[in-house]
Amino acid sequence: MDYIPTLVVFGIVYGLIIFRNIRGVNIPIWASMSFGAIAVLIIGSTGLDNSVSTINVDVILFLLGMFVLVSGLESSGMLAYITNRILSYAKTPNQILFIVICVMGVLSAFLINDTIALVATPIVIGLAKQMNVRPALFLISLAFGVTLGSMMTPMGNPQNLLVSLHSGMEFPLLTFLRYLILPTIASLFCTYYIVKKYYKKELAQATMPFIVQSVVFDKSLAKKSSVLIIITVVGFFAIGIIKMLGIQTELNFAHVAIFGGIALLVIGNKRRQIVSGINWQILVFFVAMFVFVQGLVDGGVIELFQKLLPLDSPDSPLSIINIIGTSVALSQLVSNVPFVAIYLPILQDAGFADTTSWIALAAGSTIAGNLTILGAASTVIILEAAQKKNGSSFSFIEFFKIGSIVTATNVAILVFFLVLV
Repeated sequence: MDYIPTLVVFGIVYGLIIFRNIRGVNIPIWASMSFGAIAVLIIGSTGLDNSVSTINVDVILFLLGMFVLVSGLESSGMLAYITNRILSYAKTPNQILFIVICVMGVLSAFLINDTIALVATPIVIGLAKQMNVRPALFLISLAFGVTLGSMMTPMGNPQNLLVSLHSGMEFPLLTFLRYLILPTIASLFCTYYIVKKYYKKELAQATMPFIVQSVVFDKSLAKKSSVLIIITVVGFFAIGIIKMLGIQTELNFAHVAIFGGIALLVIGNKRRQIVSGINWQILVFFVAMFVFVQGLVDGGVIELFQKLLPLDSPDSPLSIINIIGTSVALSQLVSNVPFVAIYLPILQDAGFADTTSWIALAAGSTIAGNLTILGAASTVIILEAAQKKNGSSFSFIEFFKIGSIVTATNVAILVFFLVLV
């Protein structure tokens, strides 16, 4: 029963996140996670040296680099210009919904879902106001879109990055696309139709917004940011091609992303504005989350959950389904990024070495983000950005009601493509 103190801390943190808007008390999710990290250190669930060593520097560097690049696009006005230009093609509220889910989803596959979530949140809030609908409708839709779209590439989200870095996968980008481009597209389209039907009455009463074309007010910074982002994305592809040619390299996606971010800070203007535009709270959230999860591991809580959800052997025909199901379930408890950090070595110790198992882990943990607001960091980002913008939000219950339908559908699609096809 040594795990009880850690389990109590876990319950408190989980409760703070779920009920954080009760009676006007607004506790940021990064603060709740930081409390959890400090608490597991104080009660001795994990040691300081051990917990610090588990912070995945590659993930932090990758996020930081991408945040810098996207902050450059945002500071120059380029990102708002691109987004509004895309939205200007919509002629009906349903077409706007399609863009928010599907187009933003595809963008998140190459610009990382956390950055798209951060930038698109104030835009969809503005759309909702003009259309006379609740911001929650488009915020939830955005959360679904960026989560699902990020599934098909290793740089789409941090958990995919972890899998590509530590699974031994030789050609991560091409492998992810080969296995997941079809289920991702199918999931995005199905999710669009589910959301459209679920919010049918609200969308029927919506009015079309007047979308004013944004002005790029710093053309120099916009050009530099755009060129560096293109170079960064090309760099992601280049790493895979280099490895395909048999050339050994220690370079990974984190190195490419942080190089792009540093390059922009060196050659770009408005450095102070770019740095201030970085979502430092999310980086704090990730660091605290790694420490907190290590406390759950050392404190025996994760082992307790493992007993409740046993893992099949690598030779079992149900192993892929088991990995997907376990990923969806446990990601609700510790969020998908730290879950993958924990589960990778568990799978390796159990003898899982085939590509399909790693893809199932990455995709299952990503889909998990659409079940509850705790399942994905990108949803946390949307919540935090929305509240920072004008206090807009959505409840745990509303997200779960529609998220359960979306997640069940997406899991069925993923199982079909990975197991049956």
